[in-house]
Order: sequence, then structure tokens, then C-alpha cells
Amino acid sequence: MAIIDALVICDSVMPGYARIFIDRFSSVCGKEKYVPHYEQLMQMIAELHVVTQLARFDWPGGAKFLMEPTAAGSEKNPEITIEHQQATYGIEVKAPSLQKHIKSRNENGTQIPGRMPLEMMEHLTSGDTIVTLPRDNPVKDFLISANSKFEHFKQGDTHFFGVLVIVWDDFIYEPITSLISQSSGLFTSASFYKDENDVAVPFKSVDGVFIIRMLHQFYCESKDQPLIDGRSDIMDYGEEGQFPFKVFIQNPNGTMVPTSLQLSLQGLPYAKEMGAEYTSKDLVWWIP
Repeated sequence: MAIIDALVICDSVMPGYARIFIDRFSSVCGKEKYVPHYEQLMQMIAELHVVTQLARFDWPGGAKFLMEPTAAGSEKNPEITIEHQQATYGIEVKAPSLQKHIKSRNENGTQIPGRMPLEMMEHLTSGDTIVTLPRDNPVKDFLISANSKFEHFKQGDTHFFGVLVIVWDDFIYEPITSLISQSSGLFTSASFYKDENDVAVPFKSVDGVFIIRMLHQFYCESKDQPLIDGRSDIMDYGEEGQFPFKVFIQNPNGTMVPTSLQLSLQGLPYAKEMGAEYTSKDLVWWIP
């Protein structure tokens, strides 16, 4: 019922959204216990979770929603755009495939959340110790994809703001580390992703990133297990300022994201005071 209710909400602001979503969702079938299909469904639920929150947010003065719009000169499109007052917001929602990573994280006692200098990585991964390596490539790929989708919108509209929303599981320090780690963060000059001149790629068309720890809730629901953190169902986005917090990270190379968009997704500026699980980390030792 939660999915049906969410589709009704989205369809009220974007007629046809529900039909298209159901067609896409029902097309993922045909292979029993096929993990890639399972993860694809989780990614679609993540998109619906975020779009539903935006659709039911009380936008001051009202807002206009467009589904999978394209800009002149490009066939690439984000999930939705929202026209509000004088601004247009492009929203791209992504969720990583984490099943193999979760298995590694559960089995290994040592984890490296972010990339380190090569000599340190080689030291930690030498010998008999099995290490869980960073899951930062999906974050990089999400930024590349969102940047390409927003680029033409930016060129045609000086009041366009593009944001990437990443839906992760409870280990939210992983994408945070991928973005802001001083040794390799994608939003720093030390980024592990550089151009041919060895300069950090700036992703100028992605103005900011929201990170939501919700993917594990979808896993629980799919296994008929109870949800945690007081969530009533998988479309329960939570209340503003309520734990677990949603994190907003401004791209230092982008345009400052308006407060109204940050409020719509309840994004709080990253701060260590949010708790240990929100802190960028170089190394984690899991104690049985």
C-alpha cells in the first residue's frame, strides 16, 4: 500500500508518472533470485521514495513538476525538474548496488572507507588480512552521470540548480568519505578522479549532493522484517531534524543550493556533531 499511496501522490503533480513507474517496475522479472534484478528494484524504490517527498512538500507559492525532461541539445534527462518561483531544480536519484559490499563488510574485520596513499593501501592489504575496500566508484559514477544530465540545463538557464540524491544504507560514512575525505574526496582538490592534466574533476553542473540512509529499510521490507528508526513504512521520509539525519554537501565548485530545496529534502549541512556514523573515516576495525 505504501508504494501505491506514493504513486498517487506523484501522479497528482505529474500525470502519467504512476503508469510509467508501474510499467518499469513490472518489467524487472523473469529470473528467480537474480541479485541484479533485486538491486534494480531497490534503486527504483529509492527514486520513488525521494520523488514522493518532493511531491508532497509544501512549496511556498506552489511548484511545477516535470517528469524526465530534456534540455536543448541533449537527450539525457534527470528524474524530474521542479520549477519554483524564479528557480528550476533538477533532481537525479541514485542508489548503489551493495549486496557484495555488505557481505564483505560483514565478514571482514578491517575496512578502508576512503582511498589512502598507495603505500598505505599496500601495507594494509598485504599479508593474510582481508580488507573491505572503498565503495567510492559508484559515487564517482553517479556524479559523472548527474553532471552530464544537468550540463545543458545549466547552459540554457542561469537559474537552474542540479542536485544528486544518493540513497545509501545505514553506513552513511561511506559516501560522505567518498565526497569529502581530505586524502581522496571527490569534492576536494585531492580527488581520486582527475582529468588528463592531473586536476580534480570539478563536476560544476552538480551543485550539491543529498545523502539519505534508507536503502537498508528497503532490504528489511523485502524480507518481511520490521523497519527501524520509527519508520512506519518504506515511503516514510521522516520529519525535519529527526534522526537519522539526511546530509547535504555543497559542491564547492557549484552554485550555492537555495534553502528551499535543502528544506524540501530535509538536508542538513554536514557536521561531525551528527554522530560517529556521519564522520569521514580513513580506517575502520570491526570488533566481533
